[in-house]
Parts: sequence; C-alpha cells; structure tokens
Amino acid sequence: MSYQLMFQKAVELHQNGALNEAEQLYRQILETAPDNADVLNLLGLIAQARGIHQQAAEYFYKALENAPRHFPIYFNLAISLGALGKFLEAAEAYQKVLTLKPDCKEAWLGLGNLSWAQNRIDDARKQFSAALKIDAQYTEAATNLAEVSDDTAALEKLSANNPQALYYLGRRAFDAHDFAAAAAYLQQADALAQDDEIKAMLGETMLAMQQTEKAQKMFYQALNLNPHNLTALMNLADMEADSHNFGEAEKLYKRGLEIAPDNLRLHTNYAEMLCRNKRTVEGLEEYRQAVILAPQTPEVSYNLALILKNLEEYEQALDLMFHAFYLAPEHTDWSLNIAETLVLFNEKAPEKARKICENWYQKMPENLIVQHLWSALNRQTAANEKEYNALLFDNFAATYEQTLKNIQYSVVDKIAELYAPLKGKILDLGCGTGLVAEKLKTPNNEFIGVDISAKMLEIAKQKNIYAELQNADITEYLHAEHPEFACVIAADVFCYFGDLRQIFAAIAPTCLIFSVETDTKTEKYVIQPNGRYKHNPQYLTQLLQNLGYTDIKAYELVLRQENGQDVCGMLFAAEIRT
Repeated sequence: MSYQLMFQKAVELHQNGALNEAEQLYRQILETAPDNADVLNLLGLIAQARGIHQQAAEYFYKALENAPRHFPIYFNLAISLGALGKFLEAAEAYQKVLTLKPDCKEAWLGLGNLSWAQNRIDDARKQFSAALKIDAQYTEAATNLAEVSDDTAALEKLSANNPQALYYLGRRAFDAHDFAAAAAYLQQADALAQDDEIKAMLGETMLAMQQTEKAQKMFYQALNLNPHNLTALMNLADMEADSHNFGEAEKLYKRGLEIAPDNLRLHTNYAEMLCRNKRTVEGLEEYRQAVILAPQTPEVSYNLALILKNLEEYEQALDLMFHAFYLAPEHTDWSLNIAETLVLFNEKAPEKARKICENWYQKMPENLIVQHLWSALNRQTAANEKEYNALLFDNFAATYEQTLKNIQYSVVDKIAELYAPLKGKILDLGCGTGLVAEKLKTPNNEFIGVDISAKMLEIAKQKNIYAELQNADITEYLHAEHPEFACVIAADVFCYFGDLRQIFAAIAPTCLIFSVETDTKTEKYVIQPNGRYKHNPQYLTQLLQNLGYTDIKAYELVLRQENGQDVCGMLFAAEIRT
C-alpha cells in the first residue's frame, strides 16, 4: 500500500472511531516519515481522545517542530495542556493560534474557559465577548458568558435547543437543591446531545432524588461516552462499594486514580472500602496518600488515626488525632476517642501517655474530657463527673446498643436469667437506652428509668416500655422524693462511682440488683485510667450488711470484652428478709 493510500485509510479509520487500527497505520507511516507533522498531530488527537493528555502534548510539540505555523496543532496542544492543568502554557498556545489566525473564535473561547477555571472571571468575560465580536451567533461563547456572569435570565433565553445552556441551568438548580427542576433541565439537554458531562450531572441529580438505578444507568452511559469521566467513575465506584460489589468497585477506584492520582475523594473512599474488607494495610496506604494531599482536612487525618489505633500504633494515631482535633475542636467524639486511645497507650507506655495528656490539659484546661482523663490517670476522682458522664453517653447513644453487642456485654442477660420475672414498680438506675426494661418488662411490673443522658433517654422513650423516664443524676434522684419501689436495678452503673455509701443508703431497704467491676487487691475501690471504678466485693458486702441487708448473693461473671480481654466482675443481689 502506497504512503498516500495508507494515510487516507488511516484517516478514514480515525474518522469512523477505529482508533487502534488508525494508530497502527499512523505508526507505520512514521517509520518512513518520522517528522510528518500531520501524522504526529493525528496521533496526538488519538491520545487526546483517550484522555492521555501528556502523550498527546508530546505528539503536538513534536509536530510543531516541523510545522511551526500550523495553527490547528497549537489549538490541539492548548486543549491537552488545559486538561493537564498547565494553564499558563495552554494560554500561550491559544495566543499563538490567535497570532496565526486572529479570527479564530474557538481560541478566544478556549482562553475564556481557562480564565474561568482559574476563577479570573473578568478575564473570562472579556475573552468570551471577544469570541462573540468575531461571531455574534456563537452560541457556546454566549452561553458561557451568561453562566460566568451569573445571568440566569440570559441562560433561559439561550436554552431553546441549546444543551449547554440547559446543562448550566440544571447545574444551578442542583446547587439550589431543586432536584426536580435540575432533572427537567438536564433531561432536555440529554435529549439534544450525547454528552458525558450532561449524563454525569443527570446521574448525580437522580442520586440526590434517591433514584439509584436511574443514577447508575446515567453514570454508565457517561462512561461509555467518555471512559475518563471522573464524576461517573467516582459515583459508580461508591455505588458498587455500597452494594458490596467490591471487585467492580475496586476496578473503578483504580481507573479513577489512574486519571486523577491526586483526587482526595477517590483515595479516602477506596481506603474506606479496603478497610471494610479487612485489607487494612492497603487501606492504610490510601489514607496516607489522602493525608499527604490534604493535610489540613481534619477528617482525613482522623480516619487514618482510627486505622492506626486499631493496629495498636497508638503514638502515631494520637499525633494524627490531635492534628485533626486542633483543626476542628468542635468534634466532641474525637476528643473522647483521643482519651480512649490515651488510656490504651497508657497500658504500653504510661510515662509517654501521661506526658501527652498533660500537654493536652495545658492547651485546653477547659475541656471536660481532658480534665476527667487527667484526674483518672492521676488516680483521682474528677470534679466534673456528672458533666463528663452526660457528655460521654450523649455522644455514645447512637452506637450504644451495637457497641454492647460487639463487646459481648452480659449483665442484662444474667439478671434476666437469675431474677426474671420481677413484679411491682422497678427503678432502672442509669437505664440508658432501655435494655434492662426491654428484657424484663412484663404485664406484672412497671419500670421507671433514670439516666443522666438525654439522648440515651430519647432512644429508651421510643421503645414505649417505661411508665416514666427522668433525665437526672442518679444520686440526686435517689435523694429526692420518689415512689417506693419493689426493686432497684443498676446494670453497669456503679462503675462510674467510687464511694457507694450514700447511694446504697438512699436505696435501702429496697431490694437491690447491681453489677460492678471487681478488684480484691484494693481496700475499697480504685479508679482506673479509663475513669471507671473497680470495687472490692468485701467492701460492698460490708456496706450492704451495715444497712441491714441480710440476704446478699454475689455471682462472678465476665461483664464484657475490652480490647480482646475479659473484663471480670460480679452481679450482686441484696434483700432484707425478716
């Protein structure tokens, strides 16, 4: 086949979308004519169509070495440089086009788009206007000018049979959370043009309207038009991950990262998926990349810290947690997690943990959580116990019941095993979300719940099993007037109190069922670094006997799991029998 016939065949294949075959022929031509500017330009256009803009730019630069006054090559180069974010070089290429062809309206449009991308709005307006001076009917320039000028009325006037104007109107409605209007505009645009950006935006709108299947369909259509559409790739990856199609999701995340290796959302969501699949080490690396990309985004640092905490890399985790927390100190749950991590670190390196806590305390002495932790690490009762416990359980409420399942909490089941059914009016001290009443409620009893956490009580109230719920500190409630009870239950409550004399005295002579963490080596009770108390069972028995309780039973049991270890304690039941 002659050179000319080969070139014609390659161009024909290129125009028909057979890029692989066209590329093969172009390369064959280059073997005999390595400096052919037309072939180099066409190879650049193939790379550009595939989204490989760095390779495309290299072809265009080489073509220009042999055809320095061929303005279409400069134009193609400008497009790829703009896609690479090389705005200055792209603008220079467009200016070269205008030097060679001053009436090239497309070059002014390209310059306007570059200025717009850099938020140079005044420059963008001037450049779009320059394109319109060349061609007053240049719809694309007029549409972009209206959008960049925030002129909705102008966009409406231009919207008839104008998919770009309809797209902008749809995007504006989406940003205003008017998703129905956004869908209407975007569907009109989609009917007029097969455009990946329109389809991707329509997919996001459907997703916002909770029309998941339609959204997924639009995202895949966008990818079919442009395999490099990042919006479609990211959303599809997240959707497949949410549907537990992890293999497909991983392919999409990786494709997205090939196109946009610095995309924060891709790194963080891919990391989250990896961690959910227990591929923690791989997830860790993705989160590290995310932290490098966005060191001032606190959520990214915090998520990485959580992984390191789970890997027992407490010191590194704390560094990242504090970094995140100081950027966003309003996150009470983060400070609680810092305290928990410091308690864990204290078991391995108590001196370092205390030093870190001391530094935190000096920086934020008004913080309830560090006040409480600092007291606990120094084996002292904090002055803010009530406020701290309310804060702790308010933050804990949403995940409380699932957490208890995860740690194999056994106290309520043990009470039910030994003492159900109970009759009469029952006081549930520190009732939380209502697990005790949920287990023990019968037609023959009535439960009154008391808890310091309002958010815990909100969940308990929804269960409709309590005759009454009181938001109060249990000691204050016990010392106030209240009806007589057949029994008082305190499941996993007294571990938040050291001296129990006044509490027991306020309950006596009522039947009392309660659980405690135990330590036979301490004389009475001892505060732990986590702020909870352990009690000597003999101390408790003596207190109860002093108050006249004659029938005291104590059952040893594993209360729960904590960091893979059994937390041992006792379930007490005390009555006064005559």
